[in-house]
Parts: sequence; structure tokens; C-alpha cells
Amino acid sequence: MQTRRAFLITTALSGLSVALPAWAQHATLEPDMLADAEPHRRRYLMEDTYGNIVKDEDLQGKFVLVYFGYMGCPDVCPTSLSTIADVMEKLGEDTDDLAVLFVTVDPDRDTAQELREYLGFFDERIIGLRGPKAYTDHMVKAFNARYEFHIEDPEKPEEYSVDHTASIAFVDPGGRLIKRFPHGMHPDKITAYIQAAIRAAEQ
Repeated sequence: MQTRRAFLITTALSGLSVALPAWAQHATLEPDMLADAEPHRRRYLMEDTYGNIVKDEDLQGKFVLVYFGYMGCPDVCPTSLSTIADVMEKLGEDTDDLAVLFVTVDPDRDTAQELREYLGFFDERIIGLRGPKAYTDHMVKAFNARYEFHIEDPEKPEEYSVDHTASIAFVDPGGRLIKRFPHGMHPDKITAYIQAAIRAAEQ
């Protein structure tokens, strides 16, 4: 199901106005596990695709999935978003206790409208966030994530790829990072972990 969904979504996305690079580099820029284990609240202030300000305080009381990526990503992001969409479908009513954030690391190219349309191909409940570079970098740092722009030909600066952290961060209702789901993890395993966390919080 996941592979078929990813194929169908990738095919559909080819019709969007955004230009997807024919090539891309993807180093797995995964965070330091010790930094992940720090129990502090992960703070941020960004803007959603409707122009609303979104702060970490706004999602207090909910579990949150956070993924950093960009619309021009030809493989890793569509696969990860497909996985997230599968998880949300499997969770059913448990999604009432969960918010999902997709944070673009390429806000200059990923406009609000295009980002909203892009995420809608996967699941309309996924909240797209974007902001100026300083705000984006602050949120990336808050979650110990990383991203790097790569311009292969200086004469064609518009043709670039972005390496970025490929795992999905899982945040508890108090805003603390409690788990990181690696890229390629099966949706069933992610779903089971989230459901167990929700049940434990209800006790």
C-alpha cells in the first residue's frame, strides 16, 4: 500500500507548477542522540499556509509529528509524507490527539499556496509551516535537525538540491522530543508506538 501510494502521489505531483529537480542529493543528516534526549520543550514560531502564526504553545496538549523537507525533493520527502499519511489513516480517531507538521527548509521557493496543494495530495490534515530563514533555522536547531543547499552549477543557481534530516520527530503533549522515527520505518511500527504513547498519556 505504501509503495503504491508513493507512486500515485509522485505521479500526481508532476502536474504541479513547482519545478522538481531531476537530480538531488540526500545525505542522512541525522541528529546527535544525546541532543535529542534533552528534556526541554522545543520552541518555535512559524506561519502556516493560511498566514496564521503557529507557536509551539498552540499545540500544547497534543502529540506532534515534525518533518523537515522541501517540495522540490524528488524521493525522500514524498516517501516520508506517504508514510505519515498511512500512519494517520491507521490511527483513525487517535488523530484527534495528534498534529502533524511539515516544515519547509526552502521557503523562498515553497510558496504558501503551493505548499498547501502539495501536502493536500498526501493528507489535508498535515500542517505546512514556513517562515523567514532565521525562523526556519531556529526551528531546525530546536529539533536538532540539519539541512544543506547544494548548487552544482554556479551559473544555474536556481537548480539546486537540499540535503536534510530524513527522520520524523515525535513530540509529547508537553513539547518534549521523545522519539525519532528513522526514514523507511514501516507505518505499522510508527502507528503502534504513537498509539501506545496516547494510551499511556490517558492513564
